[in-house]
Amino acid sequence: MRHGFLLKLTTPVMRFLVFLRLFLAAKVIAAIKPAARGATETSAMLSTATPAAPSPTVSFPPVGTIPRDFSPQGFEELWSLVGPVEPPPFTTTREPQLPITVPSPPPALYPTWYAPQPSNIFPNLSLPEGFIFGVATSAYQVEGATKMEGKGPTIWDWASRQPGFILDNTTADVTDLQYYLYKEDAARAAAIGITAHSFSISWARIYPFGVAGSPLNQQGLDHYSDLIDYHLSVGIEPVVTLFHWDTPLALVAYYGGFTSPQIVYDFVNYAITIFQSFNGRIKTWYTFNEPSVICDLITGFPFNTFIAPGVNSSTGSYQCAFNLLNAHAGAVKAFREMGISGEISYKNDDVIGIPWRSNSSEDMAAVERHASFGLGLFADPVYTGDWPQIVKDTLPESYLPRFTDQQMADLKGSADFFAIDAYSTLYIKAPPDGVTTCQNNMSDPTWPSCNVVVPYDSKAGWAAGSISDPATSWLEATPQLLREYLKQLQERWPSNKMVRLNIPAWIWADDVLMQYISEFGMDEPFASLRTEMYQILNDVTTTNYYMTYLGEALLAIHEDGIPLMGTFSWSMIDNAEWFHGLEPK
Repeated sequence: MRHGFLLKLTTPVMRFLVFLRLFLAAKVIAAIKPAARGATETSAMLSTATPAAPSPTVSFPPVGTIPRDFSPQGFEELWSLVGPVEPPPFTTTREPQLPITVPSPPPALYPTWYAPQPSNIFPNLSLPEGFIFGVATSAYQVEGATKMEGKGPTIWDWASRQPGFILDNTTADVTDLQYYLYKEDAARAAAIGITAHSFSISWARIYPFGVAGSPLNQQGLDHYSDLIDYHLSVGIEPVVTLFHWDTPLALVAYYGGFTSPQIVYDFVNYAITIFQSFNGRIKTWYTFNEPSVICDLITGFPFNTFIAPGVNSSTGSYQCAFNLLNAHAGAVKAFREMGISGEISYKNDDVIGIPWRSNSSEDMAAVERHASFGLGLFADPVYTGDWPQIVKDTLPESYLPRFTDQQMADLKGSADFFAIDAYSTLYIKAPPDGVTTCQNNMSDPTWPSCNVVVPYDSKAGWAAGSISDPATSWLEATPQLLREYLKQLQERWPSNKMVRLNIPAWIWADDVLMQYISEFGMDEPFASLRTEMYQILNDVTTTNYYMTYLGEALLAIHEDGIPLMGTFSWSMIDNAEWFHGLEPK
């Protein structure tokens, strides 16, 4: 099957659904890579996973005690904090053998009377012109080549070696080795009709020491420049995320990373370097991936080893949110002042949620608190200019710094579109003693958000949707809730910014905020136990997940007026999973 076949199908919806079938069938191609089948990456998994108990042997030099030595010796001293690194099995960029051989579509999973073929699903509905079918990855999870070509260490290079942190005790030193295999990956993606790849750049590959004024690693810039050019050459749109949780280790050693306001200047410096280097070749930019996750993680084991002086585990996540949002605003301000082409935003995560008991005012109040302390903690400042009122009413300034008038002005409108990692939707209920009691009681285990996430209904205990692998307990397939989810987002964070995308006027007006599903995906139950290729390829739960989510997304556009312009499946390839590692769970 030739590259470009999918682009010649007769209707956008047929392309939409046949792409899915080929995407699932193409797992046979991905299987030859040195990757493990891991859990789907998402913020909820990270926030609910329970790593092993911390070990007293974990240590890190006190924050601020490591000198800013930018010499080769200083570089090696930073890496000595990590320890030995596994070298890659090869160190040259592999050229793909073209044309790519694409596997045939899988046979029908069900009788046609039970489930229609893709071409018969919504045959009279069309997708907006320019709709994106993308896949997503992150640098730490897929690149490997951890210490190659001048890259500095990151907090995950260090953390993955701490006793009891990664469940299988593996590292991402090699993982998929996409650093050298990106051309094969891009060519294979293009062959099955994928139109975009959302990837992250490793800050430590560009500035090994992280800080402004430290040496720039030209090899890192050259690598990503070639990666971008190759994607464009095969018809894959490159979508760039500046930061996907892999903070340079030097920054936490020097001043505590995102728990210190010093991070703002250094991030903006890094962002400007990337903007200048790749301007004109990137149309869609993200500053941060799922900021709530990294801000939650850095106050727990083992990252709490390097919290900035004057900050503690109770206040750290809120100080992080404050600093990260100011870094985002600073980068976007520079982006616009520099006249960089394209549009910029950040990747949201989490859900607003559904009241567990529909007739309960307590559960409705809990939903509002969940929305405010989750999505709203970052979306409200970016789209409306300040923290959610519920958050300000609950947290004193000693916990949550307040924005100045200038900071609020810089934040408001600092996103050109709304991107959401929309894996699943769950129920929300009030804590046992009620919302009011909780919000006035700092010792309540659910304070300050004062809500409880529930994966089953209140009537008979039915799961919210199809269950994923037990190791990913938070993830349930809830396509029936997707449309309401997208409507909630559009209602809460609208925008009157003019959109520069080529959207047909018959779908929606010019003054709405475009949406992207920047990540979604499913973790096939017990997939890690399968050993034969024919077993691995037959991901029925995942197939149903994508078919139903994409179908509901199409209806959301036509029946609900949702300005959805693209979806990005997680992930392009199996990867190093943050807590789980490489081995079967």
